[in-house]
Amino acid sequence: MLCSQPIVWKTRTIEDNQQFYVEENSSIDLYEDQVVTPSESISMENIFDVSFKKFSGESGLLYLHTNQGVKTYMVKESPFTWIETFHQYK
Repeated sequence: MLCSQPIVWKTRTIEDNQQFYVEENSSIDLYEDQVVTPSESISMENIFDVSFKKFSGESGLLYLHTNQGVKTYMVKESPFTWIETFHQYK
C-alpha cells in the first residue's frame, strides 16, 4: 500500500419513529495498480483524475474521476498527500 486516506459517511436509520444518523469511518487505500474503497476496487487504468473540493477547515469531498463516472468520498482530513502520491504513480 502506497497511501491511505480516511473517509467518513453517514447512514440514516429510523427507530421507534425517530431518525438517527450514524457516522461510519473507513479509508481509501492507494496501491500501484488499484485504489481500494470500502465498496470496490478500481484499477488505476480506469481512473482518469482525482480532485478535492474543500468545505471548512480540512474537510471536504474527494472525487475519483473514473470510466464509470465520478465517485465521491467525504474526508475530514486533507487528502493532498494522497492526491500527490496518486499523481506520482498515475
